[in-house]
Amino acid sequence: MSNPVRMCIVCRGRFLKSQLIRLQYKEGELIKFSGVGRSFYVCRDCVDNNRIVDCIIKTCKIDKGLKKILKQSLKEIFVYG
Repeated sequence: MSNPVRMCIVCRGRFLKSQLIRLQYKEGELIKFSGVGRSFYVCRDCVDNNRIVDCIIKTCKIDKGLKKILKQSLKEIFVYG
């Protein structure tokens, strides 16, 4: 039995899949992974990192003008789940 290892998009650290938060940018909205489509992982240490929004913009190829909206979406996801 193998334990899948995934990489955090912010710190590039490798962690067990169960230790990471899986997110997705779908239809112009940042959400927790819905089970369909492309996604990315963020480690729990990088949740408070200031670079997280910039890394999401780069990974998902999003317009930099949406930075403020992404910050708000991240806050909602991490606070309310």
